[in-house]
Amino acid sequence: MTFTALFVCTGNICRSPMAERLFRARTDPASSWRTVSAGTGGLTGWPMDGPSALVLCELGGDGDEHRGQRLRPDLVTGADLILTAEIDHRTMIMQADPRAVGRTFTLREFGRVGAGLAALPAPPSADDLRLRVTEVAARRAALPAAGPAFDDIADPYGAPLDFVRTCGAQTAAAVDALIGALGLRRAGALLPEAPA
Repeated sequence: MTFTALFVCTGNICRSPMAERLFRARTDPASSWRTVSAGTGGLTGWPMDGPSALVLCELGGDGDEHRGQRLRPDLVTGADLILTAEIDHRTMIMQADPRAVGRTFTLREFGRVGAGLAALPAPPSADDLRLRVTEVAARRAALPAAGPAFDDIADPYGAPLDFVRTCGAQTAAAVDALIGALGLRRAGALLPEAPA
C-alpha cells in the first residue's frame, strides 16, 4: 500500500505545489508514498504562479507540468496526511469531513508538533508513516492551540518577489520539519537549504 500526503492551499498555484514539489525533491524518490496538491478554491488547469515557480526552482524543486486542481472529497478521503498552508484551510477540511481531523494539520503545525520524534527505519512502510501521523495527532491533542503566527504560511500570490522568497523560505523550512517529524531522512545533500 502507498502512503498519500495531500498538500492544500487556496488556489493550488503557489504554496501547496511548492510544498509538494519540495517534499518530493527532498525525499527518496523510490519511497512508498505519493503526493498530491489541491486548492480550496483551486484554479483548475492553471500552471504554477510564475514567481512561486521561480522561487521553487531556486530552492531545488521543479514546478514544471503542475496544473492546479480544486480540492475534492475523494482527495481528502484518500489521503493519509493532509497538510494545509493556513489554519482556515485546515478548519474547512475538518468541518467538511470530521473523519479527517486526526490526519489534517497545517504544514508548519505538523513539523512543530512532531519535532524530536525518532527516525523511522529506512525505508519506512506506509503503515509506519500512518502510525507516525497518529502519534503526532496524539501529541497535538496534549498541546495548547497555536495561532496563525506559528502555523500559517502567508499567501505570496501577486506579491513582490522578495515576499515570495520569504514565503518560499518559510515553506522550505516547514517541509524540512515535516520530513523530520515523519521520521524520514532528507535526500539530496546538494539541494539548497532553506535560509535561516
